[in-house]
Amino acid sequence: MHILRIDPKKPDAASLKKAASVLKAGGLVVYPTETAYALGCDPKSAKAVKRLFSVKARDASKPLPLIAATRSQASKTARSGVFARALADAFWPGPLTLVAPAAARFATGVASKRGELAVRVSPHPVAAALAKALGRPVVSTSANRSGGVTAYDIPSVLAQLGALPELVLDAGSLKQAPVSTIVRASDGVVEILREGAVSEDDLHRALMKTL
Repeated sequence: MHILRIDPKKPDAASLKKAASVLKAGGLVVYPTETAYALGCDPKSAKAVKRLFSVKARDASKPLPLIAATRSQASKTARSGVFARALADAFWPGPLTLVAPAAARFATGVASKRGELAVRVSPHPVAAALAKALGRPVVSTSANRSGGVTAYDIPSVLAQLGALPELVLDAGSLKQAPVSTIVRASDGVVEILREGAVSEDDLHRALMKTL
């Protein structure tokens, strides 16, 4: 494992290039987001996805969420209808994960059995820049063992994952924040799968603008 200190507001190009190269080589990278530290990999690497499930002890039936650098990158990942676009307009970049039919092919385990992908555009400079450096969305699941404590600092990450990730981007202690809200927005239906930072009332107000 290699740990790199990184400025959470102005991440340096060298660190991002290093992280992207680790991802492209099939490695695992820990990085900060607007909610907590995330464990990421290249969603196109079957080897990396399989290993990530093992490192987290995550149920293989649970698909993996993604972080995109931009709306454009996200739109090439999942097909968005009217409601999904309205929610993206209102809350992206931000802690809202949209679940919609896949528009891109990734390794087994990333998409759900329904053929859907979960993606958000992160406002965190490091997370967004990492997806940009990779050239596609990056897997973004919490950097802790499944069922473990959410990691807001590197000691917590290491206590749960040990030295298994190849690279850690250390941005210091993160402000504790709610998890992202997860919403399925497809086929004209909006379903809250997990309420987090974005409340049901916030979602309702945003959707009312489409009517």
